[in-house]
Amino acid sequence: HGMVSHYEDIGFHAIGSGAPMAQQAGTLLSHFRMSERSLQHGVLALVRVLDALTVNSPSVGGPLEVCRVTSDGADHLDQDEIEEIRKDVRGWVEQEHRLLDDLYG
Repeated sequence: HGMVSHYEDIGFHAIGSGAPMAQQAGTLLSHFRMSERSLQHGVLALVRVLDALTVNSPSVGGPLEVCRVTSDGADHLDQDEIEEIRKDVRGWVEQEHRLLDDLYG
């Protein structure tokens, strides 16, 4: 019913059963400084965070829907476009693994 929390300060939100996952996604996104990055970076981070939620939140899963909203309107990405973004996500994760391996290696 939306009366339990104040959603306006979260920025990435849902009301109802999706609210906890939206709050978790907002937390995961917060350290990527998305307000300082391009829309393309934002979509990349969003797909990474939503994919991460499918791993650690059993109620999240199934096909992912992504919609970019700009001053020109809404653009719904198709599954092929999302898979292209996932290729970049995999590259991002591989670079993180290498960085962590080298940090104390």
